[in-house]
Amino acid sequence: MTPRLLPDGAAAPASSPAPAADSVSGFQAQLVRAARDRAGAWDAVADVLCPPDERTTERLRSGEIGDSWRLAARWLEADAELFVTDLIALDAYVRAARRRRPEDDLVALRQDFEQLVAPAGDLADPARAVADLCRREAAAWEAGDSPGARELRTSERELLEASLVPVLPDVGRRLAAEARATVWRTLGRLVLAVLSVESGTDYRSEVSS
Repeated sequence: MTPRLLPDGAAAPASSPAPAADSVSGFQAQLVRAARDRAGAWDAVADVLCPPDERTTERLRSGEIGDSWRLAARWLEADAELFVTDLIALDAYVRAARRRRPEDDLVALRQDFEQLVAPAGDLADPARAVADLCRREAAAWEAGDSPGARELRTSERELLEASLVPVLPDVGRRLAAEARATVWRTLGRLVLAVLSVESGTDYRSEVSS
């Protein structure tokens, strides 16, 4: 399920129980929160697209990466169910970490990355660029600059369509279907979930959980 879009192109939460949601200030606060959470989602995607290192392993094993994804899905409210199964899988990865050596986890992460992600080229930079635009959009909504926020939302869509939509679906599918490390399969499905929500095209249903 994808969130409804406002007439100006900004994404709005599917349901809005926040206080004063029917007021201008309440509605503005929702837009700020949505843009900030979307920035977090694209930061999480960019992390997946960066070569893994010791810090990546530490963040996965500690649950920090799972927490980042959980916060990134917050703005979707009821539609966040798209992420639930994979967030649970990340929690299971954390619980099982004590039975594995960090260095073994890193070797597994690097092997799948080199085979399934690296051949697509540098996708982390455009993902972080989208995240930066989302943060700027949030600041514009917070400042009451609706025209500026709408212009930034348009820039986000243009960057997404030009730099990520042509390549990222295939990367996500390959991770979800071909990765030897289960955690990579989980992260691949999460990448596809974000891309599905943002683009309006359901890439997530094409891969099994």
